[in-house]
Amino acid sequence: MNRKWFIVIIMLSAPGILSANMGISQIEDSITAQYSTSSRSIIENTAFDSEEPNWLKKSEDNSNEYLVHDGYFYFPVEEDLTETNIDKVLGTVSRIGEWEEFKEGDTPYFLPGSIYYTIKSVPDKNKIAIEIVKNETKKYQVLEKGHPVPK
Repeated sequence: MNRKWFIVIIMLSAPGILSANMGISQIEDSITAQYSTSSRSIIENTAFDSEEPNWLKKSEDNSNEYLVHDGYFYFPVEEDLTETNIDKVLGTVSRIGEWEEFKEGDTPYFLPGSIYYTIKSVPDKNKIAIEIVKNETKKYQVLEKGHPVPK
């Protein structure tokens, strides 16, 4: 008799265990999809990915468009810059995303590997430039020194 009840219990609980496992799997898939979509959208939804001819123009809200350099946030400004104004290499964008602790080269906006420079005749690095390449066209975005990075 015990063996018979044991088999009945196993048979009745098997569908519940399987459906719970499927539920967990669906939750994991959903989290993975949300993570990959959000990190992809950060890279895809930038001004330099736009099809418009003015792809380098500053957007209305640039609070999410910054670069961390030398302990400060640098934000895009509308200012024309040519390659002849570029001076020394300061660094390369190292991480893209949102971080609790900011490091040199962090940004949620510019592509990893983008190089940033000093600008000739700009004292104290109040403004720097970042190289942006799109379809083999190279342009430079001027970034203005903002507030210090929180420690």
